[in-house]
Amino acid sequence: MVNKNRDKTMNMSPGKTVLLKYKKPFDLSPVLSFMKPRAMAGVELVTDTQYARTFRINKTKGFFVVRDCPGQSCLELEVTCEGTGCDTEIADRVRRMFDLDRDFTKINLKFSKDAHLSKGMDAGQVPRLPVAFAPFEFVVRAILGQQISVKAATTLAGRVAGKAALTGGPGYPFGLDFFFPDPFELLALDLENLGITKTRQATLKNVAQTLVDKKLNLTANQSFETFHQAFSAVKGIGEWTSHYVAMRGLGMIDSFPATDLGVIRALTKEGKTPSRKQIVSLAEKWRPYRAYATLCLWNSKEN
Repeated sequence: MVNKNRDKTMNMSPGKTVLLKYKKPFDLSPVLSFMKPRAMAGVELVTDTQYARTFRINKTKGFFVVRDCPGQSCLELEVTCEGTGCDTEIADRVRRMFDLDRDFTKINLKFSKDAHLSKGMDAGQVPRLPVAFAPFEFVVRAILGQQISVKAATTLAGRVAGKAALTGGPGYPFGLDFFFPDPFELLALDLENLGITKTRQATLKNVAQTLVDKKLNLTANQSFETFHQAFSAVKGIGEWTSHYVAMRGLGMIDSFPATDLGVIRALTKEGKTPSRKQIVSLAEKWRPYRAYATLCLWNSKEN
């Protein structure tokens, strides 16, 4: 539970509650379970029943809390901020975060007939796609996560936020201590002594500079091919990172990280590991929902 007992001397607007309607069946628990081990210390707080984080949007900053209200078929979004005018954008982002607007009828029907994917469905339902609230923040996390565990990557991301020390001050709940740095702030940040390899440090700076130079766009209103071409042109960005960011950072539902270890494990049969070419070929029949296919593979009993 978010504790709001800090001294509220800052000019914080009282929490405003917005109800985000969804269509049942909807279960928040699996999404929170996915997010919980990935929660960044100081920026996010995830429990079994709620998600909370800090944010900065344009000239407004604050924090929000999300809880489920199954009786009303909605998520309760409580936004506390300095200034006004951020509620609509936050509500839109949170709807994407928890994948509230997808019609799963066709996807459920398609995947339930697939021997590989049906094992990753829960009571006939495809998992919802958790999309990052802040795309650049997710880019940093994806780069940090290259070839290391989720736990290790999450720890490193928390260290980056702590090193930037962009604090909210009084009025913020305990545990929501920092804002994540933007590309300009990351470029100015010394990443030494955080446990991040020199190669990863260079990649982070390269991406931040590319964004500052406006040679890369982190929005979903572009084709995957356009994004992939620009992102892959950055030194240090490979196929997995590009597809993973497209999938979970931008919410592109047909992106597919074919070289992901979880995907490979789920498709390994009797000790025979499929090649990348074989995986890509197999995944053709899962278009245009290959990101959801990835979730099913991660969630399958064979994974």
